[in-house]
Amino acid sequence: MHSPPSIWAQWHASPALLLLVAGLAAAYFGLSGGRWQARGGLYFTALGLLALVEASPLHYLGMHALFSAHMVVHIVVLLLCGPLLVLGLPPALPSTVARRLARFSGWLRGHTWLAWLAGVGIMWGLHVPAVFDASFGGLDAAFGLPALLPVVAMLLAGALFSWPLVGPTAEAHLHPLAGVVYLFSACVGCSLLGLLITFAPADTYQHYARAGWCGTPSLAPDFASNPWGLSLADDQQAAGLIMWVPCCFIYLGGCMYLVAKYFMADEGVAPPPAPPLRGRGAIRPLTLASVRLPSPAGEGPGVGLH
Repeated sequence: MHSPPSIWAQWHASPALLLLVAGLAAAYFGLSGGRWQARGGLYFTALGLLALVEASPLHYLGMHALFSAHMVVHIVVLLLCGPLLVLGLPPALPSTVARRLARFSGWLRGHTWLAWLAGVGIMWGLHVPAVFDASFGGLDAAFGLPALLPVVAMLLAGALFSWPLVGPTAEAHLHPLAGVVYLFSACVGCSLLGLLITFAPADTYQHYARAGWCGTPSLAPDFASNPWGLSLADDQQAAGLIMWVPCCFIYLGGCMYLVAKYFMADEGVAPPPAPPLRGRGAIRPLTLASVRLPSPAGEGPGVGLH
């Protein structure tokens, strides 16, 4: 009798995943003028993490067997990959792109609730049981696009949520104390979702209830004998605790950083000045000063923010 392959051999990179990673890499070099810039390592670390969790046996387990494994993938994409992409954006951009991103940063700074809602709301929305179960409907699609859509949503949510804190336009960042409230409230939202998942009935997420993975070699051969003694309820509780505890540590770590930043600013510790730019059409760092706002009627031309 032919034995199924080991779970550790389940490495799968779908064409949709490869196109997503390649497209994001091409976007970086398009924005940076085809050259490596400072903090580029953060951007490509995010791409490496994204490719790793989406192509590895962890992803296979999460899609076919373990809710807890699926939750680990979600946390990595939402709270690590998304913010790292924003942190790793090229600091010096063509002037037209710089103005557009600075304008977007200024707009988002005035609509911070949208960024918060994107990060917390998308996370909640994707874990509504009906939505969650429906997201597994395209597992057998050859191109792999349906299964990747929730990942793209989580990546976008993480990037938008972190933008008011670490976006490329420093002047549009939240005040450190406002950032603490921003992150702490997200921690509360994350904790509530984790609690609901932890204490919900074991068959709340029908995808895993139908899989009946314990003792099913065709799904997870290395776990056919269930060596950890995990039941469906155990797995769901572990997923809820992963959402609850590690996520809050990440949010609270960000709060501690912002508090330290606030006190450093009070002590007069300032960042070093940016290097001067020369030449017409030079690639410029993002600032709100480059964004011109329309002036009231009859008061002359628009003015930049300084």
